[in-house]
Amino acid sequence: MKHWIRNRCLLLILPIFFLLLTSQFSQGQNDAQMKLEMLNAYPEIILVNGKIYTMDGQLRQAQALAVKNRRIIALGTNDEIRRLAGPKTEIVDAKGRTVLPGLIDSHTHPPLWAVEHWLGANGDFAAKRYNDPQLQIFYAKGNDQVTLLRELERIVRERQQVLSPDKWIWVNLFGGKSLVESRKIVYPLMPRPGASVGTGVVITRQFLDTLAPNHPLILMTGEVTGPSFSNTRAKTEMEKYLVSGDMLQIQARAAIVFDIFFRNRTADAADFLKRELLECLAAQGITSFANDYSGSYSTLKIHKYLEAHDDLPVRWAWWFGGAPALPGSNQDPDPFAYYYTLGDFQSVGSDYIWNVGVANQTWEWGPQGKGGIGTCTEATPLPTANPAELYMPCEKMMPNLQQYGGYKNIQAALRLGLRVGYLHHYSDGTLDALVKMLDDEIAAGRTTLEQARALRIGTEHNPMIRPDQIAKIAKYDIRPGLNGYQIQGDIKGGAFLKNYGDRYMSWMVPMKSLVDAGVHPVLNTDIHLHKVPPESKDNDYPSEWDGNFWAFFEFFVTRRLTSNGPAFNPKEAMDRVNLMKAATVWGAEQVLNEKNIGSLEVGKLADFIVIDKDYFTIPENQIHSIRTLLTAVGGRVVFRDNGY
Repeated sequence: MKHWIRNRCLLLILPIFFLLLTSQFSQGQNDAQMKLEMLNAYPEIILVNGKIYTMDGQLRQAQALAVKNRRIIALGTNDEIRRLAGPKTEIVDAKGRTVLPGLIDSHTHPPLWAVEHWLGANGDFAAKRYNDPQLQIFYAKGNDQVTLLRELERIVRERQQVLSPDKWIWVNLFGGKSLVESRKIVYPLMPRPGASVGTGVVITRQFLDTLAPNHPLILMTGEVTGPSFSNTRAKTEMEKYLVSGDMLQIQARAAIVFDIFFRNRTADAADFLKRELLECLAAQGITSFANDYSGSYSTLKIHKYLEAHDDLPVRWAWWFGGAPALPGSNQDPDPFAYYYTLGDFQSVGSDYIWNVGVANQTWEWGPQGKGGIGTCTEATPLPTANPAELYMPCEKMMPNLQQYGGYKNIQAALRLGLRVGYLHHYSDGTLDALVKMLDDEIAAGRTTLEQARALRIGTEHNPMIRPDQIAKIAKYDIRPGLNGYQIQGDIKGGAFLKNYGDRYMSWMVPMKSLVDAGVHPVLNTDIHLHKVPPESKDNDYPSEWDGNFWAFFEFFVTRRLTSNGPAFNPKEAMDRVNLMKAATVWGAEQVLNEKNIGSLEVGKLADFIVIDKDYFTIPENQIHSIRTLLTAVGGRVVFRDNGY
């Protein structure tokens, strides 16, 4: 009887005990959850159901990741990461798609592309949005020079009727149906840099003054490096606000828009630039880019304005300098004094804007004997070569390097231990000049091999690299930037092959050989990644590449510029893993920020993209068809495809 009573009591007490225990445990859970909320300790965002390629040193994969304070705090399975979510955590469903680190474009010029995009290709968009009628480029088009000139006169006449005298008139000339045709029609009309104004051309300053005596008039070609010219009123206005009244071509595009049209209108300029960054970089999956700070002094201020308002959608690694006709340029008689005064602010900045060194894109440009070093080659031309398109033989250039302003400029920076890069290399001889400079500096005891390698000197475009130069690039840990399209058509490598022959095909962008030698080349674009009409294209590249970063990837995997086109130097076809490194991990090294970007790892900034196909497994001739569905920078979604 007593045992029965005792057991009965236990049966009554145990549920109460467990109820109290559960209540206390639940209260403890609630208290812990409340504390985590008060401490703001939960992830702000988690991504689940992804096929995440981290691109870390072990090439690990994951299903999900968590982001806190713009950095990755965890990677793992869906269940592991979901357990970290709090009541306010945003959950992004990758829906089984491929997730990659944000892409890094180590050479592009968004402020430059924005001008032709929003003032030209998009008609009167900018003029209306910013209530300024001069923010529009008009196109004089025709299949012959007479038609072009008549169109030019008509447009200028009509613009004068609707604009007050202080407003600018901007006209671009475009002949035929393509840039190749346009060069043949338009270029003979315009004065070229270094030529006497008005000599042997139709369009002179006097002619433009007659067309528009009371308005600043700027005349350009759609191609970004094409000729341009202005009337006296425009020259006077540029002298007021810019470094020179004769700033033309590529330098004038951004300077006129940002430093004159948007002068004292930083909010409008920031809105203008942000549109370009969102539509032409973020939409492509690009989360960081590198650009030189030259041409427009306002661009740094505009980027800083966006960052201060937490509105800069992508990251900017900026190179100092590169503009012609400025202190520190190829024309500066004492570049050592300039760089000595400038100092070294490499890597100074923030997570969004930081310096990566000093640049000189034009170090090889200019008349032989002054300015840039020019270009030279060890190749022998074909008997049918066009003499006007031939490179100087290197045996004539190399003994005289010290007379060239571009050579002395880079030499001065190196002697001060500055990191140099963004150096154009449009001939094999240009690389010889750089290697000779490094050899001489080491021989003179002014630097060591280890110090030279630590600089990660960057060269750009590099359409022609001789097989014997690859070991030298590896020796000095030079970081070549490659984009590929410059091996075709009438530009750079394409023109070289026409004049020197296919026997030098092995020189064309030898990316695989570079990687096999231990070099870390980087993939970049140097084009406007947006589909625009032919008259608004910045450079000559295949139509499949219009607004498509993934076409660059396909080229380096297949060595075909178009899906069904011929292969260029096919033995240099890249494997997909190393090519992706060139756009992520090695790109981060190029911009001196591999500790923060380039791979998806705990502690790094949460820059990632979701794409619609698996880059690593789809047929190689379909890589160009990949679409970016979502782009996140620091975990913040800055682009989402309408269908995603």
